[in-house]
Amino acid sequence: MVVCGEAWSNSSLGKQENGEKLTMKTRREFIQGLIVSVGGASALSACGGLATLSSSGSFYTASERALISRVSDLIIPRTETPGALDANVPGYLDGLMTEWASAETRSAHREALQGLAARLDAATGNFLEASDEDAESALARLDAAAFDGADDLSGYRSLKGYITQAYFATEEGAVQELKWVAVPGRWEPSVDITAGD
Repeated sequence: MVVCGEAWSNSSLGKQENGEKLTMKTRREFIQGLIVSVGGASALSACGGLATLSSSGSFYTASERALISRVSDLIIPRTETPGALDANVPGYLDGLMTEWASAETRSAHREALQGLAARLDAATGNFLEASDEDAESALARLDAAAFDGADDLSGYRSLKGYITQAYFATEEGAVQELKWVAVPGRWEPSVDITAGD
């Protein structure tokens, strides 16, 4: 199974190691960081609320949504924690493309999806209908090429970033997968502070 690496920003596909995972103090702190990193503030419903995006979609066509779902599931599958589909990553991305993305970003994203579908179909016959093993193998080869610097796969690199960032912006990804400690251990001041200083 293809999974996102131990640190979600890892660029290549591979099996997750059984090492210690990062912990997160609160979901709100993570989302604030995500907003800064991807500018997706409009996709979140009122800073105090959860991101709730439609699962029916309004940006993606049915075939695009099926492709996003299959790729998302292969990158972040369900294990002992929820996967990308459990967290409704395709719906989250649909909301970002509908509500946040510029016309230029939407166009580039749609073009990248068409190129991705063509490459994956060429490798498997029909990526959406291929066995999990064949689909995983084709995606792993494409991922390796993309992160070895293939310029024609920059759209895939962006898509993988969108998928991982969307996953960790959800409650499932942030609370159940990540564990973040702001300051590990107990803080002890190195100087004495007295009143009046």
